[in-house]
Amino acid sequence: MASTSRYLSTAPQILRCATGRRFPFLRAFSSSAHRWSSTSLEPKIIPEKEDKKNYKPDVNISGKTIIRKIFNTDIPNSKDIELKEESNHIEVDPLDMLNESQTKASKIHEIKSKVNKKQGQENGDSRLRNEKSAVEKVLKQIKSETEIEKIIQLCLEGLDAHSKYPKDVHRILTNGLQRISILSINNESSVLDNENFKQLIEYVETNYKKLSLKELLDCSCSLISLFPEDVAVVELVENELMWKIREADLDLVIELHKCHESPKTQLRKTVRVHCEGIIKRRMTETKPVHLMYLMKHYSTRKDTKFFYKLEDRVFDLIDHMSVNNYCNIIVYSAIRGSRNESLLRLVLFYLNKTYKKRHIQQISSLLFSCGKLAIYDIDLFNKLSADIMKSDLNSSKSTLNILKSASILGWRHEETLSCLLNQLVNENQKLDLADVENLLFSASTLNYCPEDKAELLQSHCLKLIETSMKETSPLPWLNIVWSLAILKKATPELIATVLEPEFKKHLEQGGANKWQYHPKLLGINSAAHFDVLDYSGAYLPQDFLSECEQGKNNAVKKTMCDDVFSALETFAPEDQFCKRKTMTVNGNKIDVELCIDNSGLPVEYVNAQETSSEYHRVAVKVLGFHDLTIPEKLLKGPVDMEIRHLGCQGYKVLTITHSEWIHIKTTEKAEYLKHKLNELVL
Repeated sequence: MASTSRYLSTAPQILRCATGRRFPFLRAFSSSAHRWSSTSLEPKIIPEKEDKKNYKPDVNISGKTIIRKIFNTDIPNSKDIELKEESNHIEVDPLDMLNESQTKASKIHEIKSKVNKKQGQENGDSRLRNEKSAVEKVLKQIKSETEIEKIIQLCLEGLDAHSKYPKDVHRILTNGLQRISILSINNESSVLDNENFKQLIEYVETNYKKLSLKELLDCSCSLISLFPEDVAVVELVENELMWKIREADLDLVIELHKCHESPKTQLRKTVRVHCEGIIKRRMTETKPVHLMYLMKHYSTRKDTKFFYKLEDRVFDLIDHMSVNNYCNIIVYSAIRGSRNESLLRLVLFYLNKTYKKRHIQQISSLLFSCGKLAIYDIDLFNKLSADIMKSDLNSSKSTLNILKSASILGWRHEETLSCLLNQLVNENQKLDLADVENLLFSASTLNYCPEDKAELLQSHCLKLIETSMKETSPLPWLNIVWSLAILKKATPELIATVLEPEFKKHLEQGGANKWQYHPKLLGINSAAHFDVLDYSGAYLPQDFLSECEQGKNNAVKKTMCDDVFSALETFAPEDQFCKRKTMTVNGNKIDVELCIDNSGLPVEYVNAQETSSEYHRVAVKVLGFHDLTIPEKLLKGPVDMEIRHLGCQGYKVLTITHSEWIHIKTTEKAEYLKHKLNELVL
């Protein structure tokens, strides 16, 4: 072994001459020999390299445990258990306990003193109830403050213990900030003045560039919630986000947009605009979940063009959407007020095709949206009605909303209405004035209310007379009495409350518009004349009737009225035989008024004003689509009451419905009217 070592030590000198230009291939051997000579053959301990992937920090608690403790501060660790065991053997000084609870006691005493000031205004039970709720609020706030302090301490300890492992550090930081921001929402005291929290923010300012995009995004959402103004740390994180988000996945762009949905500072508005620009450029990458969020967000914004682009994108993704998505598209379109007929037809087709049972609140929203967008899909309504009858109608609010939406649509499905009214109207149910107004208004519009339910509502309204007179706005009470008059359940006592002269003054002082109460007062006045025979109270004065004007029809109904009048003029010219837009003595409105003899032929209008058995006064009422219910095409309540009162005044009423008139050829319309007039006298 020794001879070999001596040979290797002299070998570089012997071979030095051989490493010239002639023998370059021996250079490698020479360098190897030099290395061998300098290497000791004695064993050496080589230190192991650190494996970052399998690195485990030398701490008592792992990063996952810290994060779990951040979201549940009640989990004890080994140190807490040791301290708890030690504390069991230590005697507690009552003075220390008093000092610790001094802040809590002072806050509670302050709340009690504030509540006691109102003792003269409230009774003892309500005072104690308010005091109890106030104390509970303070205790809850103190508990949240304690949790925030624990979380901040946990974060700082975790950052210090796991400093060699960045992945754990970043997770502890982001999760800690997220939990602190959640607890600070309902906490009146500010966490920004906490010294430990300032250390946490300093760490963010120093290491924000090391965070991944997702971690940076989580930090941004938490910091925005915590800081109302753009402090240095917020500016650093926001500017870094705007730089990194350009090439990010669209999911992260949408998430950043959600965080800045309602920005309060200029920088945060800039971030939101930056996200919107990215989304608009990458519209083809949007998924159904992205589209639903964007439609919801822009349904209440002014950017109409972008909402139209979202509607166009629906056509591309319609096959990949769920039933919830189809329902949401209709709801968001209703909120926006966008009635894209081609889109709605496509969505309704897929909704009916893939329909699944809906929750009661979804049914309520969907029906209201259909009413607002004038969607009349009988198949969809039948499915929704079946779901309503199978559901538990525990919430009176949702039940009332469904009934109201059904009245807007004119959906008179008797089984569904009976189910809704059974839930709302019973002897044990307590209804306030607003609930009674909505219920009666909906039932009267659909002209449906079973006899037993109507009597219960009638007796309930009689109890509310004194309460209603104290209301600041008398319009709800007017709606209640008018609805009962439509259902022929208005009593003399109820009618007298709204036909008194003082009530009209009260309406005018309350700021109600004429179009809101004039038609209803006229209807109640007619009901007092013809429906309530034992009424002996006041009526509307004659000058009030002269103030009322003929209401304006919508465009479709106006066109139909003109068409009917043109067909009548072919055999009954205006002024001589008929008149348009007249009003009776009691305020009932007529589209066309004429007179016919016993054979059904028109006679001169002037001569027919005299009472005679040879002439009949005819009131032509043109009924549009919204004057009838679906699917049976029955008269709605207000129209039915008006026709009933015209008949009481001696008129023969000729009703012409939209569904009949549109199917008659132009050349046959005059003959159709002659035939209808002839049927009136037979």
